[in-house]
Amino acid sequence: MASIQIPPRSAWRAMIESAFYANSVRKTTIPELYSLASKQPEVMTTSHPFHKPEQFGLPKDAKILISNDGGTMGRTARARRLVRQMDKKERDEYLKILSEAIYQLTRREGLWLEAIVGLHSSFMIKANLLSPVTDAKNMFDWGINFAPWMKPWVDLYKNSTLIEEPDILVIADPEWKDPRFPDGLVIIDEDENCAALLGLRYFGERKKGTLTLAWTIGTRQNMVACHGGIKTVGNKPPIAVFGLSGSGKSSLTNSHDHGGTLREDEKVTVIHDDAFLIDLDKDLSVALEPSLFDKTDAVKFNDPAISFFYSAQNVGVTETYGQRLMVCEDIRNDNGRCIKSRDMFNHADHCPRPGSVIWLQKDPSLPPVCKITDIGLAVGMGASLSTMRAKGVENVPAEELEKLVIEPFANPFRVHPLTVDCQQFRKLFKLGTDCYVMNTHAFGLPGKEINIPLQLSLSILTAIARGEIEWRDWAMFPGLQIPKNGADLFGEDYDRKYKPTRKTEYLQFLRRRMQDRITYLSNKRDIEQDMENTFIDPLVAARLALDKVLNPI
Repeated sequence: MASIQIPPRSAWRAMIESAFYANSVRKTTIPELYSLASKQPEVMTTSHPFHKPEQFGLPKDAKILISNDGGTMGRTARARRLVRQMDKKERDEYLKILSEAIYQLTRREGLWLEAIVGLHSSFMIKANLLSPVTDAKNMFDWGINFAPWMKPWVDLYKNSTLIEEPDILVIADPEWKDPRFPDGLVIIDEDENCAALLGLRYFGERKKGTLTLAWTIGTRQNMVACHGGIKTVGNKPPIAVFGLSGSGKSSLTNSHDHGGTLREDEKVTVIHDDAFLIDLDKDLSVALEPSLFDKTDAVKFNDPAISFFYSAQNVGVTETYGQRLMVCEDIRNDNGRCIKSRDMFNHADHCPRPGSVIWLQKDPSLPPVCKITDIGLAVGMGASLSTMRAKGVENVPAEELEKLVIEPFANPFRVHPLTVDCQQFRKLFKLGTDCYVMNTHAFGLPGKEINIPLQLSLSILTAIARGEIEWRDWAMFPGLQIPKNGADLFGEDYDRKYKPTRKTEYLQFLRRRMQDRITYLSNKRDIEQDMENTFIDPLVAARLALDKVLNPI
C-alpha cells in the first residue's frame, strides 16, 4: 500500500476522521453515485453519451449529468481558514464550530467515497470524501476527476511507493448554514491532511481542497507543487506553464499543433493542464488527476468535444428533436465547467522534470515573452506573478475583477508557507530548468494597450520548444532578456507592436509595476514572515537600475 495508517495527532483530524465511522455513513461506489445523482432533484440527465462509461463500471448507455449550483458558481477564497494561522482563541472557536457541523452532518445519511491522487507509483495518496447522500452528484464528479478506488488504479496504488503520510480526509456539507459565515467556511489542517468544506456547493471547492492537501504532501517529499500545465513537444524537454484560469494555461497546454506552427514530427504529449508535482529527487513530473476540469466557455452547441465529457456543471440544457442537449459558451452564466477525458489528445501520466518553466502573466508592462537569466529573479517573478482574475471563476465582487492581482506561482490553493514553494522552485532552476515570462494579455500603457492574441502566444511556445529565439539583454530590466529576432519569428510588426521603448512615460509605468511586485513580496517578508530577501533583491536591483535612467545624476 502507498500510505500507512497514522493515528490522528490533532483535534481537527480526530474530529474529521471520526465522522467517517458514524452509523449514518456507509461506503459507496462510482456506479451507485451515478444512480443516486441521476435521481437527484436538481440534476439534469442529458442525451449526450458518457465517454467510455465501462471504465467506471457504468451502464453502456450512461449519459452526461449536469448540476447547477445556484447563486455561487466559483471558488470562495474568503471562506478559507488555515489551522496553522490560528491563535488559541481562534482554534477553540473553530473547533467548536467544526464539532457542531460534524454532529449535524452525521445526523443524516452520509456516503464515503475513496479515490487516489497521483498517477505514478512514486506518488499515490489515498483520498477520502464524506458528504450527505443529497450531494451524490458532487461526490460522483470528485470520484471521476481523481482516480476512483477501482481497477486498474487500485492495483497500481497497492504496488506504489510507501509514503509516510496519513490519507487525505475531506468532509463536505453543502447544506451547512451559519449566519456568521454567509459565504461558507473551509477549515484546512495541512499538517494532518484533512479539510472540512461547509456550506459550499461548487464542485471546484472539493477538487481544489483535495489537491491543496496533495500538493502540500508533495512538498514534504521534496517535490515542487505545480498549479499549471505540462507537456512535451517531440523529443524536446517538457514545458511547464503556470497561470490562473483565463491566462491561457489550458489553451497553451492542450493545443496539439500550436495554432498550426508545429511540424508533423513534433508530436505533442499532454501530461496535465492543471495539477502536477515535480519530483526533484527522481527527475520526474507526475500528474495528479486522470481527468480534466475545464471551462466550457468555448464549447459550441453540439460541439464534437462533448463526446469526451464525463460530467458538467453550471451549463444550460435545451431540448431539440427529442434530445436534451447542453448549452455552453457561458450563455447561462459565467464559469460553466466540465469534467472530461484526456483521450481528446495524446497524453501520458508522467514525464521528466521540465526543461522550461513559463510564468503566464497578465501584466501590460511586459512584452509577450522574456527570458529570465537570474535564478533569484526567476523565483521572485513567479512569487509575484501578476494577473487579472478570470470572470466568474472566483466568487469576488465585480470591481475586483478589473484589478491586477498578484498570485504567487498562480496557485491560490497553496496552504503551506510561500517560502517552501520559493525554495523548491530555486532547486528546480539550479538543476538547469530555464525560466520565461509570457504576457498573454496586452502590452502598453493603460488605455493604449496592444492585444496579445492567442496565436502569437502559441507561436512563442513553439519557438521556445525549438530553442529558436535569440535573446538580448533588456537594459531597462536587468535579469530579463527579450527576443532579438522577434520580427523574423513572429511577423515583421512584432517589434513595432511589442518592443519596449525608452520613453519616460513607459519606463515610469514599468517602474510602478516593478514596485508593485517589490511591495507585495516585502509585505510577505515583513508582515507574514513568509519571504526571503534572496527573491526580492533582484527586483530591487532592477528597479534601482531603472531609477538611474529616469533620474540621472
